[in-house]
Amino acid sequence: MQENHSTEGAPESHFNESLCANCQLNVYEPGYAINLCSDCRKSLIKYPIPKWIKFFALGILAVMVISLVRTQQYISAAVHLGKAENAIDQKHFITAQRELSLVLNKFPKDFNANAYMMVASAYNFDFEAYQIAFDKVADIKTEDEALLSTVNAASEYIAQSFPKDTLMYKRIVAVAKDKEKLLAMVDSTDEIVLKTHIANFLFETKDYDLVDGIVNKVLAVDPNFYQALSLKTAVKRNTAKYDEALALCDRLLAFNAEDIYVLSQKARIELKRKHDKDAAVFASKALALDPENDCAIEATAMVDYFAGRKKASLASLSKIKAHEAQSGDSTISKRLSPIILGSEIYR
Repeated sequence: MQENHSTEGAPESHFNESLCANCQLNVYEPGYAINLCSDCRKSLIKYPIPKWIKFFALGILAVMVISLVRTQQYISAAVHLGKAENAIDQKHFITAQRELSLVLNKFPKDFNANAYMMVASAYNFDFEAYQIAFDKVADIKTEDEALLSTVNAASEYIAQSFPKDTLMYKRIVAVAKDKEKLLAMVDSTDEIVLKTHIANFLFETKDYDLVDGIVNKVLAVDPNFYQALSLKTAVKRNTAKYDEALALCDRLLAFNAEDIYVLSQKARIELKRKHDKDAAVFASKALALDPENDCAIEATAMVDYFAGRKKASLASLSKIKAHEAQSGDSTISKRLSPIILGSEIYR
């Protein structure tokens, strides 16, 4: 009697490594990582991927792409915001405003970007940009005392341009060409901005001592009043006190190192005393900051004119007039035209 069960007739099952790993019928194709015959390899390649896997993969891919794009946007905005903050610290407000515009193009409601835009646009006297930024943050509270202090100082700086007594301002404008009536109004208001407007209109009479006297009264109240200081630079320029005029310009540049009007004024002062190379440097700096700024174009036109480049100076005059056709303010072309057309002797 046998103790063990007989195995006779049972099927033998073992894996043949020399055959296809899938069907175990055909010889596999050499040269591949997985040993498959030609038929099995083709059928497996054609095996359809389930749709849910495709959609799932596409969903993951879309999330990854969106995340990468957003991350890149956040990084880019952070870089530009950092550059703007550094520019503000250096009082380079044109640069700061340009950098902040790039941030706000992507994140128009960002609080910090709008707050800093208020600062930069205030020192650039860009009233429209200031108002847009102000409207976006006016109702938002912040615990950043340093930023709030900076914004408040900038707001006070730009507010100096606006007279409180608008009726008195209209009366001044109405008699802008009447010297006697203007003089009678000087002591009729305590607002230094209105006194400066009167002095500005009197500047056209070329009575520079009179203008300087009014400006000095204004500066006695506020030594850093922008409009009075800028008018005084023109007085000093036209009375051949060039060093004093340039010193006043430097005082203004201490508020905004990229003040295009002041840089252009320095160019006009240097031209007046025939320092044409120095004038060209200041005009170039102003134009580089904003090629479309009329003050910068004016300074460039004058540099070109005195360098004998009359065609270029006339082209600049035409560009200014084209800008003025849109703005309605022809102040710059009226003072530039007589100089480069030869009817007024500038120096």
